Amino acid sequence: MANHRTQDLVEQYGNLVPTARLRDGQPRSILFDATTCIGCRQCVQACKDWNNHPRTSLYALSSTNWITLEPPVLEGLSPLWARNSCMHCDFPACAAVCPVEAITKYEEGPVVINQATCIGCEYCIHACPWEVITHDEITAKAAKCSMCSDRVSQDKQPFCVQACPTQALDFGISEEIAAKARSRAQANNGYVYGDREAGGGSTLYVLKEEKNKYGVRDVQEHKFPAHKIPLALMVKDLFTLRCGLSGKLRALYLALIHPKRLIYRYFAKS
Repeated sequence: MANHRTQDLVEQYGNLVPTARLRDGQPRSILFDATTCIGCRQCVQACKDWNNHPRTSLYALSSTNWITLEPPVLEGLSPLWARNSCMHCDFPACAAVCPVEAITKYEEGPVVINQATCIGCEYCIHACPWEVITHDEITAKAAKCSMCSDRVSQDKQPFCVQACPTQALDFGISEEIAAKARSRAQANNGYVYGDREAGGGSTLYVLKEEKNKYGVRDVQEHKFPAHKIPLALMVKDLFTLRCGLSGKLRALYLALIHPKRLIYRYFAKS
């Protein structure tokens, strides 16, 4: 798997994606081993606890539930389990389409939505090939897993990883995690998922059955895949103040200084 630091993004795509550094610039990744997962959902609950979310809605992604285990059935009633959450893409389409630079790709791996900057345009929700970004009905902003970027900045592992009782989740330097994923996949006659889809990312799965049996997304390998932002929504935003005047002005300024993002947003539609 090729690990793309943020400078690689800048070299290949200009300023298509906002980038930054949390700590030391070393790329890190999450490993989810489906051959070990027992569907206990301790990771789901841990995510809620760390982010002060209510312990509700365990079976569907929402603004207060950033991880689900698929299929969405009660514990112990499925022979196969898969994680559904942000894959923290190396080439995040969500960040590329955001008109106000509210989404940042960090060198250490996380793709994070800045709630103070987000204007609730929902472009990222439509652009995400994994369909893991949700709309917060209270704040009217986008929400998703942040890979516990606050913990990563302190050289700690994401809280979901810490909570897993079967070590189905692991976290570490991307090269080491990729090697561990390949080794586990080979040992279980399985394969690695997430290392190539959408250009790769900072979350890898070890699967042993066909993808459709786990309910994971069938995402192509293209970097910055074609998005599904409704054209009518983008046209509407050109002529209205749907997301507020300050958001409109910020979006206009950024479109002028980063025209490649404007081109991607309007012409990379599926």
